[in-house]
Amino acid sequence: MNEVYFYIYIIVTFLIAIYLILKNNPAHKFITFITAYWLLAGSVLNTEYFIIDIKGLPFDLQPPRIIFILFTIYLILVWVGKIKNIRVNTQEPKFERYLYIYVLLSIIVNVIHTIDLLTIKDIILNSTEILTFLVIYLVLKRTADSEMINVLGKALLIVCIFSSIIGIYQFLVNPLFFRLGSERVAFAGLLRSNGIFHAEYMQSYFLIPGIILTLFTVRRKLLKYGLIGLFLFGIIFTFHRMSWIITILLFTLYFIEVKKRKAWQMVAVGGIVVAIILLFYSNFSLNISEIKSSSFVQERLFADTVTGRIALYKGALKEIPEHWLLGVGGIHSDPFYWTILSAGGSEKVALGETGGAIHNEYILIGFLYGLPVLFFFCGFLILSLIYFFRKSKGKSKFFFIPTLFIVMFMAANISNMFSLSCDIGLLLAIYLGIGVAVYQKNIDVSRLVNERIYR
Repeated sequence: MNEVYFYIYIIVTFLIAIYLILKNNPAHKFITFITAYWLLAGSVLNTEYFIIDIKGLPFDLQPPRIIFILFTIYLILVWVGKIKNIRVNTQEPKFERYLYIYVLLSIIVNVIHTIDLLTIKDIILNSTEILTFLVIYLVLKRTADSEMINVLGKALLIVCIFSSIIGIYQFLVNPLFFRLGSERVAFAGLLRSNGIFHAEYMQSYFLIPGIILTLFTVRRKLLKYGLIGLFLFGIIFTFHRMSWIITILLFTLYFIEVKKRKAWQMVAVGGIVVAIILLFYSNFSLNISEIKSSSFVQERLFADTVTGRIALYKGALKEIPEHWLLGVGGIHSDPFYWTILSAGGSEKVALGETGGAIHNEYILIGFLYGLPVLFFFCGFLILSLIYFFRKSKGKSKFFFIPTLFIVMFMAANISNMFSLSCDIGLLLAIYLGIGVAVYQKNIDVSRLVNERIYR
């Protein structure tokens, strides 16, 4: 039955993408449509029901690959002069150099380790994954205008609305409704909500950007608070603790940096919230011992997932000095296998048959690909964060949007593994490209962000 809902969803979102294009009339309609439709339906289109397998092609056509092919063709046409190149008077961001070197080193190291194991076709396909991030960033940096930004912002909010409603329904009514992927237990046999995504953490890390966008772009208070409340419920029902922490972190940064609240005020508000929660519990005649023994607290809130991860961290960190230049080569290498097993990991994880190997992207990159790759990965993120944060202080509050996106991505990778080629990474590429375009082309975003409410 879910298959029917999937087909209905991709048709509805297709029509929504068309409507947004016609209403806003961006200069680059095709690029805007491709990007907006990926935001709206990419997670559903990337399932077995919709992946295109054409005989004669050495690979199937998944949404990211389609975007890579189309956007690469566009960049080639710009390079050969078939499409007029746009010149800007500002310097290219310093973080771009680190991004280029990171992508190049990642591909080189991957080829070195897999050239005797994989076919040329597989090596090329592996390389296109990381290149997809780069081409999305470069194309949107060149083509974005205020109309495109408006379309993509609305597309993100719409998909967050759909996913929140579906996620809430999954938790409260039917846990298998529209479920695309994992069926992880929250507590007491209840499943975590995935919304329209394949995992609960993907749900959270799309809804958090939805909250960021709502804070800066939605003017009507009733709508603003309604959307934030809806997205928060969607995040809560994922029962993904790190996303809860990141949500609190970003709200804190927003109130301190944008609303100019003082840190002690935020602590006071947090204390009041805790007091209200305790009062709520006391009114239901629950004492602390009963709260601690509840299935929610024991099975999810205080579930020990840290001890095992720390053992894996230590095992990987121990190996890095020996393989610091090129890493161990990937999740199918012998050093990876024995490191995972010796640290208490399962056979399936050690064999690379299931995810969740290290649960830290920074350690994983250093372990698999070496410290030079890790250096440029971290340099890219840190310098892009500095770039947009400075612009947000001196130019426009609009730049707080990519700033907070980067903070979320960096924090999320402390306890999970989100490469630049995953959906969250591609979402980051979209808003990095948009952010640079706004600055370099001096795009007027006053219609999109009401600057007066932040002064």
